[in-house]
Amino acid sequence: MVSTFQEATAATRVESVAMSHVSLEVGHFSMDELANRPEAIRAQFQRVAPLVSAFTEIAREEFAERAGGRARVRVSTCFLIDDYFRGTTDPREILPVFLGIAEECGIRIDYLGRESGCAVVPRRDSGGSPIELAQVVADMVVAEPLEDYTGRRPPTSELGWLANGRRSSDDERRDAMDLRDYVPPQELSRRNHSIFLDVEMWRREPDRDDPHWSCPFLASVWQLLRLGMVRFEGRRVAEPVDYRDWRTQEWPDTWGLLPSVMQLHDAPPFAAFRSMSVLPKRYLGIEHSVQQILDHLDIDPGVSALYAQRAQENRITPTERISERLAHYFLCAE
Repeated sequence: MVSTFQEATAATRVESVAMSHVSLEVGHFSMDELANRPEAIRAQFQRVAPLVSAFTEIAREEFAERAGGRARVRVSTCFLIDDYFRGTTDPREILPVFLGIAEECGIRIDYLGRESGCAVVPRRDSGGSPIELAQVVADMVVAEPLEDYTGRRPPTSELGWLANGRRSSDDERRDAMDLRDYVPPQELSRRNHSIFLDVEMWRREPDRDDPHWSCPFLASVWQLLRLGMVRFEGRRVAEPVDYRDWRTQEWPDTWGLLPSVMQLHDAPPFAAFRSMSVLPKRYLGIEHSVQQILDHLDIDPGVSALYAQRAQENRITPTERISERLAHYFLCAE
């Protein structure tokens, strides 16, 4: 389906994305855990299984009530494989064990994503060049304007750091530093007191041409995909590829030969109006950073308009800020 939205200067054609009500992320593991610690996978999934059932039921009750009890509430589950920073591991050794443990623990994973697939996505037509998806999202980042900005610090687009306010003056060069001269960091949207956050989204390294994307930035791309809020030239990206025969699947020996997102079961759509993530508490800082990045994106107006239209059709109140569509449950350490 393609919807057309007329802008002041030109018509933008934006492909529609099938939407569930909720995308439920059923946990997260480091690559070390995936490769070497099956007992950690089993222990976390045993804790997550009852939560998945509970949150699924809560979502169904909430959205059915909004629709007057007439709608069939769509909830899909997903999991993101951490293959960007340790991509030398072998999927043939990891995926059968990982998916087997999930099934054993009663965790159904409808969609399996790859973190590297949030950086670069193969074209749907095999002859095209890959889509630099992380760069597409990076080009959407808009830093908050600051009064009296001197320009001494490089802009976010060059530096790769994104702050939610004014940084401190501790890096300013002075012949003599007096405590009375120090200016602390200040959050622009503070309530009484500041909670200042400065997030590294990427860095440039001398031995590589492309940026080295940070975990919070790739997690932000993952959330955009789950919320159906990113396109390339108006077209859908990282559409799930059918892997429903995964039990008999011959997995490749490298992660890069796998799609960005794989569909493992008959399921409601991958993208959804809301996302819910069940994660270990050590990812709290990353998810805080994700929310900041999402709040600083200039989303294509056609994508936003299409989202609002689809939300209203499903009796869902569209939120202005993307970060308000995210929910999290953090697992404390045992």
